[in-house]
Amino acid sequence: MPDARRRDLRRWRDRRAHRRRRGRLTGALAVLAVAGALVLATAPDASAPGVRSPLALAPGDLVDRVQDVVSRGAERASAPTSAAPATSSAAPQEAGSPGAGAPSADVPPPADLPDAQPAPQPAPQPAPQPAPQPASAAAAPADAGAAMAAEIVTLTNARRAEAGLAALGTSGCATEQAVARAGALAAEGRFEHDPLGPVLEACRAGAVGENLSLGYPSAQAAVAGWMDSPGHRENLLRGTFTQIGVGCVQGQRGWLCAQVFVG
Repeated sequence: MPDARRRDLRRWRDRRAHRRRRGRLTGALAVLAVAGALVLATAPDASAPGVRSPLALAPGDLVDRVQDVVSRGAERASAPTSAAPATSSAAPQEAGSPGAGAPSADVPPPADLPDAQPAPQPAPQPAPQPAPQPASAAAAPADAGAAMAAEIVTLTNARRAEAGLAALGTSGCATEQAVARAGALAAEGRFEHDPLGPVLEACRAGAVGENLSLGYPSAQAAVAGWMDSPGHRENLLRGTFTQIGVGCVQGQRGWLCAQVFVG
């Protein structure tokens, strides 16, 4: 073979081998470029600020975190929430039915609760009435003395009416003075006129007169005795007197009555 032909064949083989080496180098560079892109995508510093890369998690981390989320969700689902109201009553079960008498694991057995019915209230009892007390021995004479004194006032006005005089009004002050004076005389065993000055001051009267009786059994007898005595009759029929008060007290010698006139 001529030398020129051999040289051309050698050159062609050299160019072919060179093209193959360039092809292999280009492929290797392409692989390196792809790997570099993956590294840039997964590296934290390669992403732009504020942009989260979807390839930031390795497959193993993603699985673990997904499983962790699932497990947490399961824990939250099993734990009762405080917002949901819990019911305290369960559906009734007959004896011998499945689950009868065995409370579920997540529901505690109902606690013994007090009876919801209100406690019966005792019927109101009437207030105890005080036992009647026997009337004292002094109560009857006091009532009898008041009745006797009132009758004396009535009889006195009747006698004044017969004489053409105005009836006397009953004075509370004169009555108190008459009762006090008669009581003092009966208690002390006396029968006499005490000074009339306290009566004038107490009743603010301009004129005062007094009649006393002792031992008369009734009002009629006492008034009749006064009418038979000139001095007592004069007091009973005096025109300047306008009011009267009478007090009668039972004493050792019978009824002692005081008749007080004011005007």
